[in-house]
Amino acid sequence: MKESLDAARRNLSITRLEMSKLCTFLGRDPWTMVPNAAHETCKDSSITVVITLFNYAQYIHECLDSVCAAKIGNIPGGFEVLVIDDGSSDHSARLVEQYIQQTDVPICLVKKLFNTGLADARNVGWRLARSPYIFILDADNWIYPNCLSVLYEAIHDSDYAAVYGIISRFDDQTGTGFDLVSYHEWNIEELVVGNYIDAMAMVRRNVLNQIDGYSTELMEIGWCGWEDYDLWLKIAQAGYQCKLVPQILSAYRLHPTSMISTTNSYSIFIAKHFLKKFPTLATLNRDSATLFGVPRAILQGNSVHPAQAAIVQPANVQPVIAEAVEAQSTEIKKLKKRLNRLESEREVAQQQLQDAQGRIEAMETSKFWKLRKTWFRVKKMVGLPSEE
Repeated sequence: MKESLDAARRNLSITRLEMSKLCTFLGRDPWTMVPNAAHETCKDSSITVVITLFNYAQYIHECLDSVCAAKIGNIPGGFEVLVIDDGSSDHSARLVEQYIQQTDVPICLVKKLFNTGLADARNVGWRLARSPYIFILDADNWIYPNCLSVLYEAIHDSDYAAVYGIISRFDDQTGTGFDLVSYHEWNIEELVVGNYIDAMAMVRRNVLNQIDGYSTELMEIGWCGWEDYDLWLKIAQAGYQCKLVPQILSAYRLHPTSMISTTNSYSIFIAKHFLKKFPTLATLNRDSATLFGVPRAILQGNSVHPAQAAIVQPANVQPVIAEAVEAQSTEIKKLKKRLNRLESEREVAQQQLQDAQGRIEAMETSKFWKLRKTWFRVKKMVGLPSEE
């Protein structure tokens, strides 16, 4: 039942993503930007911290506090912060608007019109960034004060595409430590076995641009949560190197709505997609029993994963999808009306531009215009003073 509901939500997110792309095609940004005064005057920052936010009102203050407390002594121009609100339905965005007016740290809230998922939200962030280095952070996590300075020191005079530190995971309810992640050195042969690097890392913006950032097509195959693994694989496939900084620099909150709680149900789908997407990487480490996070025998065989069986059965999927689509019908109608209005405005603007161009052409070919140009040439020849 859970898999079927996820499939329904996924279909709605894909629809919103297409609407967002249509807005861009029509020349309208599918977001609004709310910068504070410090962000408007911040022009030469070295790092952009991209915080993705969706219905995390209870965590966003702690996240922002941790970033604002970052040490910047060795970072030329300091850093800027972009909070990408992915269409939150709680009061997350309002809290951020209040927060940024009370700090001198350069922060800009980007309010997306459509909830399109984590990969697209991160892409919006790094594409709007004005710095050469991007640090990725989700709103339910936080960083230690030395995080940005240590990672900057490791990357700015190197050839690394990205650097990452060790992350401490803790239980949200008790606050106690759970374990450590992202503590292995960069090794492509180990990476194809399974992901061991979290999204919290510092990446060169030009590298993100070259590999086209995070992959939104994963949403059509499984669900959110594999964007970071896909990114590391794309970086590896492009021939770049990354580097571990062996210090605990950030903290990952484990709670019922963490992305990791949904990710594992769709591992077989994503792994098969990776097998086609990264064929060269798939040939590495052939002796490993695991490839892209799933048993190699299942991935290369014909057996059906239990989650796959639950999702592909129409009897399970269709009633839940119908119910979810009906519940979201009001939102979809509003989005369509908004797009229709944008299209109408675009057509009016195009017609006005064509009319103006026609008037200019008519003037330039008129007898009056020709006489005017002749008069100015005569004045110049006889040395008459200009009217100016």
